[in-house]
Amino acid sequence: MLHKIRRILKPTRLNQKILGLAIPVFFGMISYTAIMVADTAMVGKLGEVPLAAVGFGGMVYFSIFAFLMGGSMAVQIIVARRFGEKNDRGVGITLINSVYLSLVLGSLLSYFGFLYSPQFMGWIGDDPQVIEVAGVYLSYRFLGTVLFFVGFALRGFFDGIGIVQAGMISSISAAVTNIFFNWLLIFGNWGFPALGVKGAAIASSLSSVPALFIVLFYFFRKDVIKFFQYEIFAPSFAILKELCMVGFAPALEGTLVNFAFSGFYKIAGMISTTTLASASVVLTCLSLSFMPGFSFGIAATTILGQSMGQGKMRLAYEGTMRSATFSAIVMGGMGLFFIIGGPWLIGLFTDVPAVIKEAYPALCIVALIQAGDAYHMVIGSALRSAGMMYYVMFVYLIVSFLVMLPLAYLFGIVLAWGTIGIWSAFFIWILLMAVLFVGKFRRKEWVSIRI
Repeated sequence: MLHKIRRILKPTRLNQKILGLAIPVFFGMISYTAIMVADTAMVGKLGEVPLAAVGFGGMVYFSIFAFLMGGSMAVQIIVARRFGEKNDRGVGITLINSVYLSLVLGSLLSYFGFLYSPQFMGWIGDDPQVIEVAGVYLSYRFLGTVLFFVGFALRGFFDGIGIVQAGMISSISAAVTNIFFNWLLIFGNWGFPALGVKGAAIASSLSSVPALFIVLFYFFRKDVIKFFQYEIFAPSFAILKELCMVGFAPALEGTLVNFAFSGFYKIAGMISTTTLASASVVLTCLSLSFMPGFSFGIAATTILGQSMGQGKMRLAYEGTMRSATFSAIVMGGMGLFFIIGGPWLIGLFTDVPAVIKEAYPALCIVALIQAGDAYHMVIGSALRSAGMMYYVMFVYLIVSFLVMLPLAYLFGIVLAWGTIGIWSAFFIWILLMAVLFVGKFRRKEWVSIRI
């Protein structure tokens, strides 16, 4: 086993390319995670109800965030394939039309999300206090959605051509802006009003502004301008249709799976407000481990897409499996850290003894499946890039709604296992998807798919 790991970690060109793509994305993801962590840590000082509300409202908003990321994935998949084919015009026209699409859809989401978030939270929540605060939080989070949507489209373009530093720097700027405005608006520093939970949401929305401007500067690079030397600025219904076809499944999958997690939160709230607050803390801790899985997933998506565009199927397969192994090593280490340093980590987000007591056993349960989570995330991303995005969507929806949620209710409510029960269901959810995705990828049915 050690010999195999040493062979995998040799400084080959493939390994250097994987790490060169994944590391900047990783630091960018740290920044997006910092937004979630900052909101949780700062709002956690306001008490148990605001903490539960931000966790609940944040999970619902992340359903929309996942929709944006799904759209970004479509841009990355198509751009990577055209880039591998050396089709510069195809790269440019894909980006232009993705911006048109994201502006329209993002504006609609911002408008209707701001108006109807309180009513929506009332449909899915139980605790009246939590519902009221979460509705306000969600409304103001929606205000920045249009800018985040455009930003993710641009990031998908740069990830597809391999310039991942653009996303990293924009993400860092978003995190710094968010933390600064949190400090101003949650607690009322420098003469600003102390807005509490509303301030946290406004700060997160404002963080999208500098992030978008920074990405725009990258279009002045010589190796980027070349994609726009053609007549490509008129909308193309063929490209819009292609973006919708490729992006629909990841976007719908991300949204519905996160709605499943809203159901997970609802089950946690049915147990107690303390269980709901502890679930918020555990998922915030897990977001630290999600980052390498997402980062190596981006690397696998880019390498597989470009390799398939060049007709190099063996490189596509090897690059994906190598990316998943790197991710498993890192995320497995994070799982060990959760077990050893869990109480300290949880204590960063809450000082409520009851929440800490419930959160730590749950964190230990999910720590044991972090390596499996790595394979599920990276191989799932690669399958989407290969054109099997509808297979990935159906697996997510079936396992989330027909396995994870029923088991969470059975274990947590019917059998009265409480927190241990719902997180045991989460463990099974990850395990099943890892097995299904790896098995599908190894069968190589994807090699003949054309995008």
